[in-house]
Amino acid sequence: MSMQSSEKAPLDGRVRWGNRRMDSGTVCTPTRLTSELAPQDLTFRGACPVLHTTELGSVTVCQIGFRGGGSGPHVLEANPGRHALVLSSLGVIGVAGAGRELVVRDEAVALCDTRLPLAISPWLRSQVAEAVVMVFPGSAVPTVLPDADEPQHEVCDVAGSGTLLRWFLVEAATQASRLCAPEAARFGDAALHLAAAVLERHFVDVGELSPLTQQHELMTRIRGFIDRNLGDPDLTPSWVASAHHISTRYLQRLFKVEGSTPSVWIRQRRLETCQRELCDPELRSVPIREIGLRNGFAQASDFNRVFRARYGVPPGRFRDEWFRRDATG
Repeated sequence: MSMQSSEKAPLDGRVRWGNRRMDSGTVCTPTRLTSELAPQDLTFRGACPVLHTTELGSVTVCQIGFRGGGSGPHVLEANPGRHALVLSSLGVIGVAGAGRELVVRDEAVALCDTRLPLAISPWLRSQVAEAVVMVFPGSAVPTVLPDADEPQHEVCDVAGSGTLLRWFLVEAATQASRLCAPEAARFGDAALHLAAAVLERHFVDVGELSPLTQQHELMTRIRGFIDRNLGDPDLTPSWVASAHHISTRYLQRLFKVEGSTPSVWIRQRRLETCQRELCDPELRSVPIREIGLRNGFAQASDFNRVFRARYGVPPGRFRDEWFRRDATG
């Protein structure tokens, strides 16, 4: 199915780096989101977007519902080093960023650089619409987005594969609450593989696939392996390298390309998982030490020290302040 927009933005075939510059007077105002959207359940409240966010390992899935009648945009915060795939599961979606606005409808998908914020909204503010957004590490799958000075975006019709990716993301988000962290990470791995298939077929020219494709595939497997084994205190770069039949030095080179190291990545993923669990109402009664232990911090003192270095406060205080803010709105 070809994708057309006769009035505002022709999207026939490949459109690189956006297709419509925003008027200088256009302002996208961040919107505070306070309620949740069940998958495929468009029960909207007020004119604010309705957001449901799911963490699948290193992948974040956002479902954003718009009631219409002047719905404001949802602003996806800047997240350097990551990209976003934006799909429409209902209506026509506009994605504004870096001074341009893309149109996503039917089986189209927008590939966006998230170095700057993205404003996601119905193309026509009066429409009822729903967007599905997959945020993932930029180096996890091959893309054609170059290392440009400014963030770049692209949109393409991805008949068939786009529908499959959208369906999987919605179903994964639905099931995630019943999964343990390693199982959710496996869903994230699967989402990355599907995204890679979409990007390789529709965004990357045949001549551009070559050596980087295997490297991206390897890094996807490595990240998934790390997420599935975060709870093991013996998870080390040498173990990760051995499990993937590569040398520790080569593993370090792979992460160096991303400006990180295997040890830093493992610690970062552990801290991110701990932070998420500290904010989970269902885990409110779980002792702080147990949350650290189940994510690979064998010593409570080590957990307190690295958590404070990352977030500015020890984990117990972080949790108390989080639920205090939540209780006061």
